Amino acid sequence: MPKHKIKILAIIPARIGSKGLKQKNLRIIGKKTLVEHSIIAAKKSNLISRIAISTDSSEIKKISFKNNVWCKKLRPKKYATDKSTTYNAVKFVLDNIDYKPDLIIELHPTYIFRRSKTIDLAIKKLLHYKKADSLISVQKIEDTAHSDFAIELVDNYIKYKKSPITFNRHFLKKKYRSLGYILISKLSSFIKNKSMIGNNCIGFIIKNDEEAHDINNLLDFQQATIIYSNKQSK
Repeated sequence: MPKHKIKILAIIPARIGSKGLKQKNLRIIGKKTLVEHSIIAAKKSNLISRIAISTDSSEIKKISFKNNVWCKKLRPKKYATDKSTTYNAVKFVLDNIDYKPDLIIELHPTYIFRRSKTIDLAIKKLLHYKKADSLISVQKIEDTAHSDFAIELVDNYIKYKKSPITFNRHFLKKKYRSLGYILISKLSSFIKNKSMIGNNCIGFIIKNDEEAHDINNLLDFQQATIIYSNKQSK
């Protein structure tokens, strides 16, 4: 599908503040910041027509200019707090960029193993489902975070649906957790619902655990560094 047929804007929300890991989006893995890893993945996409960064950081703004990515204005601090929603981050770009896309893609910098091929597959899936207005990445739950393993404490006594000792994870019902790996929305749906998730949202399953690795704290970052180093040495 040629890029000119449908306008697709990828927005990378990258505020400077972070509770779990200080200045997370400026952390470096493989000589590149987390922000740059997402820029590279977006640029390699065969379907994304334009890329923008939504940030409150002048340093991240410089990185965007270096990579020829839109970031003309810094996001106001009121839209870059721990309580701010990504809706505000995306809306700020749409209000200031001289570009009206058909689709908006949200790419969080914390997924450095994201593949451009996967991005394009997600776009094609949303376009295939004509009634769908949005898409969110999900991952199948196969560990003890699954609701079937949920344990309650009632007066300190353990209550559970099924024994966590005897229950076999291979018999778990199919349930999924949402990932910030990729979110896609039709512009009309975003404006109407004030959210990347519309009324007819479809799921896009991320099967590769490496791709699904999300950097939120120091341990996540250290693990990502090791994974990246191992991949480069192969």
